Amino acid sequence: MNKPSYKLVTLISLIFASHLAFANLPKTQTSATGLRYMTGGIGEDQVEEMQPYAKKFTLNLVFSEGVVGRLATNVNVNIYDEASNLTFRIVGSEPVLYVNLPAGTYTILANNNGNKLRQKITLEGNINKKVVLNWKDFVEEDVPLDAEGN
Repeated sequence: MNKPSYKLVTLISLIFASHLAFANLPKTQTSATGLRYMTGGIGEDQVEEMQPYAKKFTLNLVFSEGVVGRLATNVNVNIYDEASNLTFRIVGSEPVLYVNLPAGTYTILANNNGNKLRQKITLEGNINKKVVLNWKDFVEEDVPLDAEGN
């Protein structure tokens, strides 16, 4: 292969590799109510890729389950304002969810495999708030076994 062809193949390979690297990066989306959000966090790499975006959202939610805190996927989330109006909804969220909500008090209702959690939060201005929702009492394999293995 001559040098120009080698350079072209190398360039094409680099472009293709960079496209694959960013293909799985979660993208900012807009909810039905007009709020910007981002969800992802499948795998350590994606969690690390999302971290620089966290401060651009007023609410950072992390979903986990069990005593050890394994990341939970496919979580359904409804967020209501003080007047009980549905402000944000997502079906099937990944373990990390960033939402850009205005200042105010909200109730988060999250459902993981039929198990529900409720959390009340207050957001102040553009200050970033992180909330971890953990379903520690609903994962069977985290229950310690007795001496007989039961």
